[in-house]
Parts: sequence; structure tokens; C-alpha cells
Amino acid sequence: MSQFFEAHPMLLFALEAGVALFLLIFIVVWTMGTAKKNPRPTRAPDDHPSRAAQDGSAARQDQDSAPGH
Repeated sequence: MSQFFEAHPMLLFALEAGVALFLLIFIVVWTMGTAKKNPRPTRAPDDHPSRAAQDGSAARQDQDSAPGH
């Protein structure tokens, strides 16, 4: 086997590159499949704590920009 690679040294590099490419494609496809099975919500629910801060700041901005203040 080593005589074969001595006669064709670049074949070993090509084989290694092929394995690396296969692993890259496999990992990408694997992670894309997981994302489809467990989709993330597009927006937080109305009662989520992260929305309370946004709602409060929007109300303050409306009061600050009201005419007469």
C-alpha cells in the first residue's frame, strides 16, 4: 500500500480532502435537519418578560413626545 502512495503522492491528499468535504456536507445537512424538526418561534409570546421592557419603553416614548410637555 505504501508503494502505491509513493507512486501517487497527491492521491493521499485528494483522499483526505474528499473525506473532509464529506464531513463538512454531512454536518451542514445534519444541523439543517435538526432546525426543521425543532423550529424556533418567530416572536416571543405577549406575556414573555422580554416584551414587558419593550412595551414600557414604547409607552414612555409616547408620553415624552406628546405636545404640551
